[in-house]
Amino acid sequence: METKKILVVDDDRDLVLSIETFLRARGYEVATAANSKEAYERIVEFKPHLIVLDVMMNYEEEGMVLASALKTDGPTHSIPILILSGFTAQKEAREKVLASLQGQDWPADSFMQKPVRLAELADRIQVLLARAEAARTPWPIGEPDAKDND
Repeated sequence: METKKILVVDDDRDLVLSIETFLRARGYEVATAANSKEAYERIVEFKPHLIVLDVMMNYEEEGMVLASALKTDGPTHSIPILILSGFTAQKEAREKVLASLQGQDWPADSFMQKPVRLAELADRIQVLLARAEAARTPWPIGEPDAKDND
């Protein structure tokens, strides 16, 4: 079975280090980024199976803008995104983030409130990866069975 790759995007270096260490200990390959610019670079080089993403980084809705862009981009639209954020506790920030989404679908596959329990994070990641694997289309589509070539 292929080792699953997870990209953790958050500007809180201590949180990123704890999540990275925790996930590596569970057999995941982990890359990190501190903002959306770094995240794009890591996505291209690392090709993650799942992204754990903070909402508020360099500006309050940066994570949502990134998630929306990833969900509309062809090569990245099927990567599960798990949003981690404490923005729901901050009314002004929450309103800004939600306003940035007006007229759009929620760009994340799941949401967890900070502070997050690492065991619960691992459980949620496992569910999202299993769901993504089940939804994946086998390749190549329509390949004839070997017996059909007789």
